[in-house]
Order: sequence, then structure tokens, then C-alpha cells
Amino acid sequence: MNLRWLQARRVMLASLALAAAACGGQAAPASRATTAQPKIAYADIGGYLLAYECAGAGSPTVILEAGYTASGISTYGSVILPALARHTRVCTYDRAGDGLSDARPASVRPLTGATQARELHTLLQVIHAGPPYVLVGHSYGGMITREFAALYPGQVAGMVLLDSSSEPEVAVYDRLHAGPWIDGTVQPAPNQEINIHATVRQLEWAPNLGRMPLIVVTSGILQDRWLKTVPMLEARAQTRLAWLSAESIHVVVRGIGHLIPSLDPRIVIAATQAVLAAAATGQSLSTCPQVFRAVQAAQCLRRGQLGHQQT
Repeated sequence: MNLRWLQARRVMLASLALAAAACGGQAAPASRATTAQPKIAYADIGGYLLAYECAGAGSPTVILEAGYTASGISTYGSVILPALARHTRVCTYDRAGDGLSDARPASVRPLTGATQARELHTLLQVIHAGPPYVLVGHSYGGMITREFAALYPGQVAGMVLLDSSSEPEVAVYDRLHAGPWIDGTVQPAPNQEINIHATVRQLEWAPNLGRMPLIVVTSGILQDRWLKTVPMLEARAQTRLAWLSAESIHVVVRGIGHLIPSLDPRIVIAATQAVLAAAATGQSLSTCPQVFRAVQAAQCLRRGQLGHQQT
């Protein structure tokens, strides 16, 4: 549908190749093998199977949500999930119609971000991955994590948004005739077109996040061909996300494009660990310079400051 789809597709294929190569390498050290090495499994969420991986132990549980048409397993499973699983339980999955999961039945209607959030919630119930959750959402996956927080507010303790899609962008795609939002790669695919306008309405009615620990990570390079025509709108959209919580950090990753999980997994790990620590203790987030002290590309923004991106 847009450049983000093409980029997500490329990184999914590249990540699958890396994962296949890793399978032939050396085994992980024994001290980490039981907690940090994910294994792919399948869960029936109502007549169709979702592929997922979980590793580690502890609470809150971190849920890693991939971007548009992308596999969570290939996006996060080789580097980010094992690193985070040294500290708590971490799960990722492939949405219905993506990656290794079954296509969604045609009877599941309407298909919106809230529908996908409910599918995730069902998956977590089936695999006994209980709340509280820290949600990490990349690109379109950020919309799903926000839908999840709106539907199950008592179960979400923190959130990380990675160059997340949001409501103001949709009007730009409409005006420039970018096409329908088809979240799926599995064929045959009877039910993969998202009702993005219903999703936008759902998010517009969603309450803000109060004082939930939130970190918004914005790419330093604006790559999307449609959003490049409106860089100021995109900067404001990213800043708007940081305003969703009174307890938030906004950071721009200089020199990094949209595919943050593959291009700079360190910043994903650092952001998630900071939100996890705040959620687990009930304390405030550490300062932005403290959180990202080991990530040279990170540019911390003041609250409300626009993060201008290269085009």
C-alpha cells in the first residue's frame, strides 16, 4: 500500500534469513538457554492459529507488536526479544494473515485495529501470558497497541511507540490515493483489508494514557513517500503521541529510518527497559539522557518540542 509496507516486507524476509542462519550456529550459553531463547509455537484463537514466541520470566510481560504486514517473530525474535527476556517475560507473534499465522476467516468482521487488539488479547489468554503488560508497537503496530490499551486499560502498565502510525497520517494517504490498508501476506487471504477509517474513529475516542510510562521513538529520516510531502504534519503527529501521557519521553533517532527495530535494536531495548522499570516499581521514568546514554544517535526532545526529520 505504501513505502512502509515495502520496507516492512524486506526486513521480514531479511530477518527470516538471519534466523535460519542462526539455527545452524552455536548454542546459547546454558545460563541463558532456559530464559532468553524463544521457540515458535501456535495457539488457536477461535478456529485459526497464530504463531507466537515467548521467553523469560517475570512481570510485567512485554508484548512486541510488529509493523504493517510484518512478522513479529522475524522483527523481534532474533535480537530484541532474547535481550529483554533476560529481565522479564516477553512475547511476540504474527498477526492473522502475516508471517507464519493463519489467514483470518472472512467471518471476522469488521476488521479494525480494535479487532486485531482483541485477537492479541485472546492469544495472551490462551497462552496464559497474564497482565500487567508493557506494549511495544512499531509503525502500524502502534495503533494496535493503543487500541489494546483503550480496550483493556487495567491491564496495560506502560507503552513504547516506535515511529508509530497515527490518525493524522490517514488523511494524507487518502488525499494522495495511497490505496487500501492490506495487513497480510498469507494467501489465500479473504480478510486482510483494514477499515482504517473506523480504526481512526476508535482511536480518536480513546482516552489518553494518564500518567502511564510512555516513550515515543521517532525515526530521524522520514522515508515514507507520502508523508515526505507533509514533514511538518508528521512532526506534529509524532509529538502528539508523546502528549498521550503526562509521563512520557520523546526521542528522535538521528540517521535512522523507519525500520527502527532492525536498524537500531539498542534503542528499542533501552526504551523498553526504562518503561519496564517504571511500570514495575510505580516510579517515574528516568530522564531521557539517562535512558539513552548508551545510544549516541538518540536526540532527546523537550516536552512538546517537534522532532524534525530528514527527508
